Amino acid sequence: MLLLAAGLQSANVFYDGFESGSLSNWGDLRAANIRVVSTDPYKGERCVEYSAPIGRESGGHAVRWFMPGYDELWVRFAVKFADDFDQGNHMHLCALAGNRLDNKWSSMGKAGLKPNGSDFFVTNLEPNSERKSVPPPGTLTFYSYWPDMKISPDGKYWGNVLFSNPKIQVPRGKWVVMQMWMKLNRPGASDGEQAFWMDGKLGGKWSGIRFRDTTDLRLNSFSLDLYIHDSPKLNRVWFDEIEISTKPFE
Repeated sequence: MLLLAAGLQSANVFYDGFESGSLSNWGDLRAANIRVVSTDPYKGERCVEYSAPIGRESGGHAVRWFMPGYDELWVRFAVKFADDFDQGNHMHLCALAGNRLDNKWSSMGKAGLKPNGSDFFVTNLEPNSERKSVPPPGTLTFYSYWPDMKISPDGKYWGNVLFSNPKIQVPRGKWVVMQMWMKLNRPGASDGEQAFWMDGKLGGKWSGIRFRDTTDLRLNSFSLDLYIHDSPKLNRVWFDEIEISTKPFE
């Protein structure tokens, strides 16, 4: 088991190990399917459980904003998928996003839309079932929206999937530590970067990205999610030790 750093000192932006027993550090809670539990936490005595019952658009959602935001952030969290987790075809897990300074909700509800450089950008870190061709929950990917993203066959701009290379299979029934990093571009330039890791193994790094055309867009929200478009069964995920920092983790 990997041990997370005890503290981030001055680089610390946010931390929650759920030891308080509450979700008071989070906003925009859709908490009917979220609860703090003491069953097999990654660290300490508590973690948080998300469940997605059978049905469409199933799961839980919580957001932490840190306005006005940052130009570079590192995120790390522990996650465990249930032994029988199987999302079927499509799911979302967690997302780091940029919202307008005058509207902290500007990245919300933008599925299928292409950012224009001044309204939003967002990157989800999540497993992908590759159309159910790999064992659930799938291989680790980024699912990203940015101004130069590719159009989808249906004429909409669904998030572009960036696969780990070599592909990293996300396991069920055990804690793993996921990490993501985003560095924003200079406004108008294509010099942004993003990368992700699982248990310290680099899954992929992408550069030459134009996330924004204005400094009114910065990294300023992280959502802790379980969203399954059409959940075929009761699915459960546990999270622990959420850390957000302006510096790399030790």
